[in-house]
Amino acid sequence: MSERTYVRLQAGYRGRLGVEVGLFVAVDHLRRAGRLTPAEEARYLDVDDWFLANLPNPAFYADGNSIGAVTWFKDPIPPPMRELVDSLLEILDAHDVAWEQVTSGDPGTIVYEDEFQVGVVPYVRGEPTPLPDGTVLTPTSGGSKRAVAGSRIRHVLFDADGVLQDLPGGRYSALEPYVGDRARDFLHETWSDELPMLAGRGDYLPVLEAGLVKYGVSTPVAEVYDAVWKNIVLIEESLAVVRALKRNGYGVHLGTNQECYRGAHMRTALGYDDLFDVSCYSYDLGVAKPDPAFFTRAAERIGADAATILFIDDTPRNITGARTAGLHAEQWDFTQGHAALHALFSTHGVDARSTA
Repeated sequence: MSERTYVRLQAGYRGRLGVEVGLFVAVDHLRRAGRLTPAEEARYLDVDDWFLANLPNPAFYADGNSIGAVTWFKDPIPPPMRELVDSLLEILDAHDVAWEQVTSGDPGTIVYEDEFQVGVVPYVRGEPTPLPDGTVLTPTSGGSKRAVAGSRIRHVLFDADGVLQDLPGGRYSALEPYVGDRARDFLHETWSDELPMLAGRGDYLPVLEAGLVKYGVSTPVAEVYDAVWKNIVLIEESLAVVRALKRNGYGVHLGTNQECYRGAHMRTALGYDDLFDVSCYSYDLGVAKPDPAFFTRAAERIGADAATILFIDDTPRNITGARTAGLHAEQWDFTQGHAALHALFSTHGVDARSTA
């Protein structure tokens, strides 16, 4: 154990990393929920920008902190910095968010160090805990949040198919090796059968298997499912937009119609759980687009007023459903080009430019 000690100011609830969230993140959770007064938000932005300008940015943030590191100040915190820190603690006090100051000589495995702080991988992690009222549990940006503060839009909700990912050749061509020229008829039947599963009611694989038997297909259902439903190619330029929005301080979320098997594949194999702040899958919400209830529940899960969310989708009826629920919404798909997407963002005052 080192003779040096380290200090961490943290809220009394654990976040997605399985540790108590730090002071800056705790205040930013309040900001992203729209709970701060104008004066509090201005103070937070000033303090946050001061730290961004005067402290090095730990290298582990470059990839979104995939190692799950947390930062600790070196003890003692210099007086000018301590004054700024205390002003943020006053904001937590004003909103009845419990916090504590923790001191340790061995806070975790040190993976980063500079003059003022260390980054550590904690030895122990726990489950996220229930949130205090008025907080939003989502990751926060490492960059300045001023662009978001000046925008009426604070969150962007993305559809998946056609926006973030492509089905190369389409499902018709992917299914043709199994059912030949009957692929269109087969898929239209199974899509109808799939609708309840999109809202989390029922198991799709037995339904798909029955359809394959009906069409005389002997190939195991899992093999067909993997070849067709998991036939996904990520649109890297779209993902770059998502990352830029996160760096610029926006909440970035996923809103997609999926049954549970494909949704699980997207969450893990495609890495969407790590990419997005909040994931809104129809099977998990219990309702599918274009039902306005999907968007109402998504806004509740995000923890934000619907009017602060911009939804991007490639289907007109989903745009209508989102607007009915009070979200801003724009129709776009990746074949239109990303310059068109940036133009749509500009009409809403959203800064999706890369700062990397």
